[in-house]
Amino acid sequence: VAALNSAGRRTLMCGDGTNDVGALKQAHIGVSIVSVPELEKKQRSADEEIGTVRAEEKRERKAAKKKKKKKRDSSGKDGVTGEKKPKRNTRADRIERSLRALREAEEELDFVGLGNASVASPFTSRKTSIRCCKDILQQGRCTLVTMIQIYKILGVQCLVNALVLTKLHQKGVKQGDRQLTAVGVVVSVLFLFVTRGKPLPRLSPHKPPSSVMNTETLLSMAVQFGIHFAAIMAVTFISDVYVDPYDPSIVPDGPFHPNTLNTATFLVTVLATINAFLVNYRGRPFMEDLKDNKLLFKSIQGCYLVLFMCASEVFPPLNQLLQLSPLPTSGPPVFDSSEGVEGSGGYDEFDFVHDLLLRAVSLVGFRTMLCVIMCLDTALVTVAEKGVRSVLES
Repeated sequence: VAALNSAGRRTLMCGDGTNDVGALKQAHIGVSIVSVPELEKKQRSADEEIGTVRAEEKRERKAAKKKKKKKRDSSGKDGVTGEKKPKRNTRADRIERSLRALREAEEELDFVGLGNASVASPFTSRKTSIRCCKDILQQGRCTLVTMIQIYKILGVQCLVNALVLTKLHQKGVKQGDRQLTAVGVVVSVLFLFVTRGKPLPRLSPHKPPSSVMNTETLLSMAVQFGIHFAAIMAVTFISDVYVDPYDPSIVPDGPFHPNTLNTATFLVTVLATINAFLVNYRGRPFMEDLKDNKLLFKSIQGCYLVLFMCASEVFPPLNQLLQLSPLPTSGPPVFDSSEGVEGSGGYDEFDFVHDLLLRAVSLVGFRTMLCVIMCLDTALVTVAEKGVRSVLES
């Protein structure tokens, strides 16, 4: 074990006696198990008996299928069922006795005293099998992947909030008390459901990232934030022309007042947060997929439903509850792209993009354009995350 450690390997030692104490202390992970030869023999015999019964049933099912293909008359079928009935009862009794023996062995293990190996090792299992080592690896990988995805979600969320508090704050973008409360509650619940992901029953041959500070994580966060930045700025471009330049709430230190700019940027920033939970959930081969984590999956679906309901204004009381202003129903004001847009706050370096976005709004409407940008943000960030992961893993 010491030689493997000096070679830079990560070691796990599993032992059951005093002679294993030295190796258990040297290993990075020490696991002590219970050594009771009588109970081990009892458990092994019960497991072998159950395996034998299962194998007999499998062979008989195959034989019955072959016989049915050759002869399908009623007398033949009655004969087959007549032969199987006593065997099934006998096998059921054998399985019941084996399961009873396993339960008795498990109960007896609870009263077995732990040896010196349990003092030297951080992990102790009241089992006679080394199967607990596999459980430690599976739980450890699931925990590591969960922490990495939590750090990625927090990183993307912090970058988006930094954008809101710097560039957008200078344009008067603020969030109301009810908006902040709703977002805080939703994010807390989603983080709780992220941690409920369970490891897969089979150990994967692939290794997860060993640290948060790795190329995949940093590149993934940068790409995701770049897409969110483009979506947020696009929404700012199309919303700014509807803001009254004499509105006192657009002053950075002014009071909060719902307007088109606040409402549109709030919806997109919340969407960026929900997308971070969606795309950064790792899933296989280290933990169950997002669809298997039903609480998280249903919660994300509910968040998307609420966001798009607010963007399309199909239920106005919901918008009022979240302090959202009514979205424009008419096209943007008439503008001259060579002179800039009145009330736009100055986008000289982005005149072409600004002109293109406003023409799109005049064609499809503000609500539709907002929904399109939200859909594009979700689709692009999902594809980008899969692309980064596949390229770096290959």
